[in-house]
Amino acid sequence: MDSDTKQSVYHSAAFSSIGATLVTFKPIDEVHQHLCAFHTYSQDRSRHVEAHHFCTHLSPDLHQCVIYDSDEPNAKLIGIEYIITEKVFKTLPQEEKKYWHSHKYEVESGLLQLQIKGAVPGLLSDEAEQPAMLELQKTYGKTIHTWAIDQTPDLPLGPPNLMMSYTEDGQVDVGLVETRDERVGMSTEDKRQLRASYLPTYERAPDADEWERTGKGIQFVAQDVDLAD
Repeated sequence: MDSDTKQSVYHSAAFSSIGATLVTFKPIDEVHQHLCAFHTYSQDRSRHVEAHHFCTHLSPDLHQCVIYDSDEPNAKLIGIEYIITEKVFKTLPQEEKKYWHSHKYEVESGLLQLQIKGAVPGLLSDEAEQPAMLELQKTYGKTIHTWAIDQTPDLPLGPPNLMMSYTEDGQVDVGLVETRDERVGMSTEDKRQLRASYLPTYERAPDADEWERTGKGIQFVAQDVDLAD
């Protein structure tokens, strides 16, 4: 271990020790839900990213999530997602709705999964996630990734990206899903079949997932502007 690495490890350990006794983490302590799903870029639907959401419920109608590329201690913070109920989504200005995606397919297909601590048997995890899936089926998300982890894994370069979810079979990278399922010991297909037995019939809000109707994505582009006085 070189001297720079030793110094970094020392500082990290020292800060952790101080943090445990002197620093408060009140917003972080409110995180109570870990969801794993996949996002695709609004402007390029051939690119897919596994996304681990750590969520806080600010109110019955609004959740906020920080997104990492994994659930490991060295996970990279890659974005955020806001989740709202259908009731709130319907009140949004029409221009705003294009930034939001539905969660209906994610939930019903089994792609969106509640991650359970430790080696919890599948039956218990299935039962634990039912209340969450019943709620999330009828919600809508606005997701911004600040790190294009699939293209620049070392640093968060470039402008942020608007991310979308999926609305039907054939859109997600199957290999990515299979890798996730094998790693966490869950089956997306089994989840799909089980959820069909308890999820109600639900139709998305008609203004959701605008890209399906327009065939257009959204790309954020940095632009130089004159500073305001």
